[in-house]
Amino acid sequence: MSISEILEYSNLTEGETSRMNCPECGGYNTFTLSKKDGRFIWNCYKASCNCSGKSDAYMNIEDMRTRVDLLNNPKTVEIPVQKFTMPDHIVRIASPVLDAYANQYNIQKPLWFDVKETRAVFPIYDKNWEYMVGAVGRAMIPSLYERMKWKRYDKQKDLMYFTDTNRDVAVLVEDCVSAEACFNAGYTGIALLGTTLHESRIKDLMEFNEIIIALDNDASMKSLKIKSMLDSYVNCRVVLLEDDLKYFSPVMIQGILSISQTPCPSL
Repeated sequence: MSISEILEYSNLTEGETSRMNCPECGGYNTFTLSKKDGRFIWNCYKASCNCSGKSDAYMNIEDMRTRVDLLNNPKTVEIPVQKFTMPDHIVRIASPVLDAYANQYNIQKPLWFDVKETRAVFPIYDKNWEYMVGAVGRAMIPSLYERMKWKRYDKQKDLMYFTDTNRDVAVLVEDCVSAEACFNAGYTGIALLGTTLHESRIKDLMEFNEIIIALDNDASMKSLKIKSMLDSYVNCRVVLLEDDLKYFSPVMIQGILSISQTPCPSL
């Protein structure tokens, strides 16, 4: 069955995802089709396959109601889990360069190793820590920094990296290493994997008593926007950083995050 036929006969409702064999490479259960925001989105998660795309989809009355519910109350809508399989060149093996990187930043979580590109790979799990849903890799040699310091291996653009979910206060940061530094300081570290919080992920933050938004100083306007998105759902505040949290000790991080700041809109 071709992709056009799959789309034609799909009975997905808004927010649902279906998994099947890839129509292009034949990969077993590696192809996902989702219906989101009135569009079909499809991807094959096999490393050697480039099958992906999006197109408009028909939205019935129920689809529209689900979309409105997600925008008005993200807590009411469950996002289907899209399981992820690591590419073959990312493995769990002992590596001196990987160990040195983990020791440098006091990373306690097990890391994977991209042997092809010499990257430390952070696996991303669903909110219940049952399934791997994505991964992001950090280059460990300077020659890769300018080309692509961080690399996403999954194709889901709205994922966040959680260090855990069982602490009262969470800190929103930009990258996984800073999230791990926050974890070592006694917080739940959450990496946005950038500077954008997607609406579909707000509900994942509502279980915390407080959210501290600690992005880089040049992302102050993004911090304000994220705070405005969260204010209706959870207690949150902004801390402006002069330097990345991963360069500080746990005690210093606690001191930095104890200071509440609000960036000026004119910045």
